[in-house]
Amino acid sequence: MKKNLALIFFSLIISFLILYSLVLTWVSTFEKYRDKNNFTSIENLNFHEKYSNQLHHLRGNNWLNEKREATWKKEDYLFTVFEQYKDEKQNFLIQGDSWAEYMVFKNEINKGLSNIVKKKGIGLINSGISSYSPSPMKVQYKILEDDYGIKPDYLISIIDQTDIGDELCRYKHNIINNEDNTVKHIKREFNTGAVMDASKHYSFSRILLEKENFINFHVTNYYFFKTFNELKNRIYNIKKNGFKNSGNYKCEFQQIQKYLFKLDEEEKKYFKKRTMEYLNFLEQKKYLKKIFIVTFPHENHLKNVYKINVSNLINELNLTSKFQHIDFNELIRDKNFESENIYEKNDPASHLNEKASVLYLEKIFEIIREKNLL
Repeated sequence: MKKNLALIFFSLIISFLILYSLVLTWVSTFEKYRDKNNFTSIENLNFHEKYSNQLHHLRGNNWLNEKREATWKKEDYLFTVFEQYKDEKQNFLIQGDSWAEYMVFKNEINKGLSNIVKKKGIGLINSGISSYSPSPMKVQYKILEDDYGIKPDYLISIIDQTDIGDELCRYKHNIINNEDNTVKHIKREFNTGAVMDASKHYSFSRILLEKENFINFHVTNYYFFKTFNELKNRIYNIKKNGFKNSGNYKCEFQQIQKYLFKLDEEEKKYFKKRTMEYLNFLEQKKYLKKIFIVTFPHENHLKNVYKINVSNLINELNLTSKFQHIDFNELIRDKNFESENIYEKNDPASHLNEKASVLYLEKIFEIIREKNLL
């Protein structure tokens, strides 16, 4: 019996050493860890990791490589200054998901917003980050205010259709609450393999920036650690959700999209609760003169494929006069905004193409001007 146990033990050790050697050889040969999304400075790495620990994730994955590290400050992972705030100016902040972030790194949209800022003579900061929704936007606003003293006169809050799925799939299980059950911060992913999990880029970057020797060994050790954690997470989700739905925790687009086909009462209640929490938080800011909530239909709304529209959920909220809902569903229905050839081709998330995005921005500021604010 002892001989059999010893044989099994040594067989396992030898098998592991063989596997380790194979992985080490693969790591050394292909160097996949030298990834374009790695950080090239400790300062940027520490900044990104610090705020991702509070906000789930920051910008970076969508950017062109030359913009990620070479020409922008570390703060651009969190927010971008188009024009500095000044007391004599009307100062705006834009929050939202990729609809807002695209204004930063897509050239034509960036130029369009820059032209509006210059023409209107306003101060403007854009803090849009892909997949953000009301919960991370609340936490982000607090960071912008507390850590950077950003206090706008006006806020443009873009709430996308996918915010429903982001709240319910991506953030709900990662939220750390205050004692009153309001969101305090949102944990990031830790080697789960979920969308927006930047763990491997943090680890690869730290190894390359901090380790002088045995790089391939450190990377190999990390791969074993990462595989163990992802496997553990997958097993947990198989037990919880069954094999068929075991990958839902990754919150890929199909998991986010499904809430636009059907939303039960509990899910609807939860989304409205987190949205009102964010809006109530904003309403308490006395320096904020007006908050513009912007919603836009996806292409599948115009085709009557989606049954759930975030614009309707916003309209159901009990909002004060400090808020104005700029509802592009109504604008399109009333033929005050074009609906033909406005979406990016083959984009399931229905982002506007760059030409339509510029018109979208111009329309937002036209409506703001009509309110005699510009």
